[in-house]
Amino acid sequence: GKNVTLECRVEMGANLTHTQSSWERRLPSGSVTVAVYNPLFGISIPPEFIHRLYFRSPSSYDATIILENVGFSDVGVYTCKVATFPLGNTQATTTVNVLVEPKVYVSAGSLALIDGGNETVVATCIAERARPPAEVSWESNLFGQSEVQLFDEVNGTTSTRVRYLWQPTRHIQGHKLTCVVRHPALQSDFRIPYQLNVQYAPDISVVGYDGDWYVGRENVQMRCKANANPPAHHFRWIRLDSEMPEGVEVMNSTLLFLRPLQQNDSGVYRCEVANDINLRSRDVRILIQDPPTMPSTITAPVLIGSASSTLVDEKGHVLLSSPTLEALSETNLGSIVGGAVGGALFLLLLLSLVGVCYLRKQQTLHRNYYSKQYLGHNDLQKAPTQHELHPTKAGSSSQHQDHDREEWGDCHGEEYPSNGFTRAMRESSHHSHQQNHQREHAQYSSPQQARHARFPHSPKPQGNCSPYMSDDCYDSGPEGDYVSHRDGSVISRREWYV
Repeated sequence: GKNVTLECRVEMGANLTHTQSSWERRLPSGSVTVAVYNPLFGISIPPEFIHRLYFRSPSSYDATIILENVGFSDVGVYTCKVATFPLGNTQATTTVNVLVEPKVYVSAGSLALIDGGNETVVATCIAERARPPAEVSWESNLFGQSEVQLFDEVNGTTSTRVRYLWQPTRHIQGHKLTCVVRHPALQSDFRIPYQLNVQYAPDISVVGYDGDWYVGRENVQMRCKANANPPAHHFRWIRLDSEMPEGVEVMNSTLLFLRPLQQNDSGVYRCEVANDINLRSRDVRILIQDPPTMPSTITAPVLIGSASSTLVDEKGHVLLSSPTLEALSETNLGSIVGGAVGGALFLLLLLSLVGVCYLRKQQTLHRNYYSKQYLGHNDLQKAPTQHELHPTKAGSSSQHQDHDREEWGDCHGEEYPSNGFTRAMRESSHHSHQQNHQREHAQYSSPQQARHARFPHSPKPQGNCSPYMSDDCYDSGPEGDYVSHRDGSVISRREWYV
């Protein structure tokens, strides 16, 4: 359908003479001349090309021809021949291939796209009567499928159809698909957008009821909103638990209360919406509450004998403009509870520490020491089991030996300290010991005689001495040098610490 230019340029030398230029078309049956140019005789064109073929600028140097309104019959190989003297004939060949630009369009599927329906043809992109066949495809972010179909036409062209299949959902309503066509006859890709139209039943929401409706509230209404494709064309309000109360009017999708709210307005209301796809409904439960209590003047009888300075009116009533005690805030209440819990935990910890200290002290007092036990002045106590006490090592210093000798007494060779007693023997009170000491010195000449007279059956110290001694073994040192036990025995402070 368009024009094609077949160029043929001739380079002539100075010693050459141009004789004639011609064009031939090669056919299966042989070659056919389609145009001739002679400098002397002019131009010659066959009748079948006389109306649509001509030389662009005929001369000895240019043999270019133009073929108008080309068709499939013009497809073939064309040869340009030039005759010169004295060289003879020279030729060059070109091929004419007729391209058919496709006609492109997009059509919707045969069935409407319904939300939740089965997989169906969304749209079809068609490139008709193209030569060669066009390349057709769909561009989309959906997870659909494409089906390609080719149809050969009688005139040698080919039609291409590409169907896009997809399972429709309402969430893709309004999205676009793009049909893309590529062909050699097109200078660039041909693109056609297609917008999806998915139909779905109404999606209903009720606005206006905020849960804070109370008796006496005015100018109250509820509106039923519907998102539907195609748009909703039917709205209706009904009450499910009883008849619609008086003073309530329905205007399209709005439920109007033309009077103040009453307690009997509480109930379940239903909004019904329908379109060409389906009918849907939404229920709303309305609770009409008592009106909120506002701070007001409170009257109370006057209390006789009260020293309150509250104002009293003429009728003898007390006027209170606000509560006398402000309710504790949630923050203050939390602080009080936290302080109480912390104080209780602190007291529990303190009692635990006191109990532990008391138990440890009791265990210390009842512990079995290597101590000397006091037999008492009545000599009625039973002597405890003798324990072995290891002597001090010989390698110790003289100061350490003296200390041990003072503590236990040197029982080797039956020698005692100068005073005849050890520190571990100090158990009786200072006053009682002085009296005994005076009596003994009055009757006996030596401490050994006195000890033998008071305890005739007392065993003599052997080895490291016996763990029990007579009264005479305790000196009259200060009270701070020994510690008394509950059973009457004493132990030196050093041993008590050990």
